[in-house]
Amino acid sequence: MEFKFNFAPAGPLEAGGAEGPLPEAGRGGEGPREHRLPWGEMERLLEEEEGVMVEEVEVGGPGPGTLRIRHLGAWAAERALSRGAESGLSAAIASHSDLVPGVYEGGLKIWECTFDLAAYLSATVPLAGRRVLDLGCGAGLLGILALRRGAAEVHFQDYNAAVIEGVTLPNVSLMEAGQDEPPPDGGGEPPGRWKQAREPLPRTGMLSRCRFFSGDWSQFGKVHGGSFKYDVILMSETLYNPDCYGDLHGVLSSLLSQDGVVYLATKAHYFGVGGGLHLFESFVRQKEVFEIQTVKVIDDGLRRCIATMSLRKAKPS
Repeated sequence: MEFKFNFAPAGPLEAGGAEGPLPEAGRGGEGPREHRLPWGEMERLLEEEEGVMVEEVEVGGPGPGTLRIRHLGAWAAERALSRGAESGLSAAIASHSDLVPGVYEGGLKIWECTFDLAAYLSATVPLAGRRVLDLGCGAGLLGILALRRGAAEVHFQDYNAAVIEGVTLPNVSLMEAGQDEPPPDGGGEPPGRWKQAREPLPRTGMLSRCRFFSGDWSQFGKVHGGSFKYDVILMSETLYNPDCYGDLHGVLSSLLSQDGVVYLATKAHYFGVGGGLHLFESFVRQKEVFEIQTVKVIDDGLRRCIATMSLRKAKPS
């Protein structure tokens, strides 16, 4: 079975009564920036009367290592993204497109490979004390998982500023409340099933261990400053567009520490855009900067993979 994105239509939009074509796709539409929101602004983004509609998902697979992570529900996230977003992004969201390259890169939707990688990290990868980058973070679930597993610092990066401010930042602020209670008798909902909740807002201290960035990968180094490198870089569903492989490779090679590891989750092939793990593996090997290997394959009708990357060691002279 092949995976195909729900790309934005070229014609008039149907959702929400909006009309007119979507903006022409092209990268570089948003300049790089770091986001620092005070708690009062966070509450403004989240609050709706006495609380906010959130959803909860179990990540990390069944067993005692499972974490329950709360995040904005789809309706709340879509509303947060649409409010104040530039017109191209608002149009993409209104059309319910999975992505519009160079305009909206899919941050509203939590893709299935995210849960694959979350389960793999929980089972096999120590994150305590590590400096972690959640690259192409969207909702930020992988970075939140790293925080919950004791990472010293976690940075979140997404193409769209509106995704960072309307989805990622609120999700990180929600992470502490209601996470550690045991499930009700009977084991609660099985992993991957969503349930609705309406809770008062927590005030988290974990934001002090986080930084948030938006913009194109080609510009990320400028706003990041390159002041330090990451022990772990996490990526999920970022390999769909081969045109971006050069920028992605540049970010990874400049920001990964010498002994660091990239963990990426992806579909084997993205029908309609041509990207996927095998094409990216060929690209990486041609560059001769990283070692790359597949460590897990999930083949349940739609082939998904987890791979690792590490910098090649210098050969002794």
